[in-house]
Amino acid sequence: MHKIKVAGLQIGSYPGSYEKNWAILAKKTEELILRDKPYLISYSELMTAPYFGVLQDEKFFSYAETINGSTVKKVTEMAVTYDVHILGTLFEKAEENGQTNYYNTAFICSPTKGLIGRYRKVHLPKVDSPSLSTDEKYYFEQFGGGGKEFPVFTLDNGMKVGILICFDRSFPEAWKTLTVQGANLVIVPTATFGFRKDMYVKELQIRAMENNVFVMGVNKAGNEQIHGEPSERHHFGNSCLIDPFGTVITQMNDQEWSYLVGDIDLSLVTSSKARIDWNNERKPEIYKKYLNNYQRV
Repeated sequence: MHKIKVAGLQIGSYPGSYEKNWAILAKKTEELILRDKPYLISYSELMTAPYFGVLQDEKFFSYAETINGSTVKKVTEMAVTYDVHILGTLFEKAEENGQTNYYNTAFICSPTKGLIGRYRKVHLPKVDSPSLSTDEKYYFEQFGGGGKEFPVFTLDNGMKVGILICFDRSFPEAWKTLTVQGANLVIVPTATFGFRKDMYVKELQIRAMENNVFVMGVNKAGNEQIHGEPSERHHFGNSCLIDPFGTVITQMNDQEWSYLVGDIDLSLVTSSKARIDWNNERKPEIYKKYLNNYQRV
């Protein structure tokens, strides 16, 4: 397997409607594909809506759609039309066991197989600080309880991809669940802002190095404000591609609707493991004595 070109599109502030947002996304995707011809494209977290986690308001449930809805159908069509794998995101609505559940979801479409599968965000933040206030538990945890699995997806060329969404990136155990399944690349779609900027790239560098994987973080970018929000919030972008040694291959600034493009050489995964294979050095039989007895406060 030779070098694989991957790309990320930093979703900008919500332009006011699903139709306007999709028009921009589709245009930018076409530009990116025609210019750089990537094998895989990823978008930012919750790409079909403004970031609504900053407020508790039932009206935002109107942005939810099923995995068989308009967004997944459109992304699948683009994947086939442009012969590219695409990782999309959405506010998912699912009818399960006689009730309606909601998830913060990412999905991957293949140009030959259509929808390969989905990942539902497991860790849901509730944070109240001067620079970052959000409550995703209101939207997702009380309706479905968040995701329960960490799947790994195989692309047409055999590359194995794991997904962690935003807050998930700060839980080392989640990364290990993907790498022990053989993930070569972990994609992290985010819509993060505030104090999380300070460690955004550094945190992903550490996770790449200690898991011997490529990491691509694709963040939202620009200033956004929803009705009822006291002031604008700034999504800092900083989307990045990092190799298995923890070295930044390329990094973006905070420009809205801008592209991250870089090459993945999977031989570096092997090289990094030859230096130190971190999974082989783990001692889970010792860790579990403590972790299994841990009680939440």
